[in-house]
Amino acid sequence: MLMGRYEYSLDAKSRTNFPPKFRNEMGDTLYVTKWFDKCLVVYGQEQWDKLDSKFDNMPTVQSKELLRILYGNVAEVNPDKQGRILLPQYLKDHANITKDIVIIGARTYAEIWDRQAYIENEKANDFASIERKLIDMEF
Repeated sequence: MLMGRYEYSLDAKSRTNFPPKFRNEMGDTLYVTKWFDKCLVVYGQEQWDKLDSKFDNMPTVQSKELLRILYGNVAEVNPDKQGRILLPQYLKDHANITKDIVIIGARTYAEIWDRQAYIENEKANDFASIERKLIDMEF
């Protein structure tokens, strides 16, 4: 299970460290693409295949927009020997990533955020609403 928060910076070649715990769980091939809330999502091969299979029985009229976003913008990356991954410019542009980033675990995938955007997103959270959702889940 992917969980936790990690802070890194991009180097001059747009590479960033990727958490060792995440690499161990997700494997050698990672899929990075656009995600909601102006961040990026990272899937390992197994989870990417599970996501992919959900499109098998979905009518094209329903899936075409999702396919364009997820597949049309995906970068297949492999961590180098130092555990760094390369973030293409078009993905950095989507998430407004310039230098400092936050990588968080979200059970089966990871999210990559511009550090300042992540902080602002956390400040905007309505914790009363989150509490109600946890109560609804009988947490």
